[in-house]
Amino acid sequence: MAMFIVRVELPNADYSDYQRLYDSMEGYGFTKQITGDDGVMYDLPDAEYYYNGTYDIEAVSSTAFKVAKSVRTNAKVLVTEAERIKWTGLIYQ
Repeated sequence: MAMFIVRVELPNADYSDYQRLYDSMEGYGFTKQITGDDGVMYDLPDAEYYYNGTYDIEAVSSTAFKVAKSVRTNAKVLVTEAERIKWTGLIYQ
């Protein structure tokens, strides 16, 4: 399975827009948390999502963009496929 970090920006959005985005993204398997090697779940920075699954980068990008555009038509999406992910300073749950 492939791992991806997805950044979504919704220009001129408010909190309710981002909440709608979160709810919709979750329905497609995108999460706001990432699990470390220690088994602890960590919260990603604002506007970032994690996907680990069978989609390729094209499918991840088009799905995230479709979801984001359903909230704000001027959405911006950046997708990075990762072999490994390392972080520092994220808050754990």
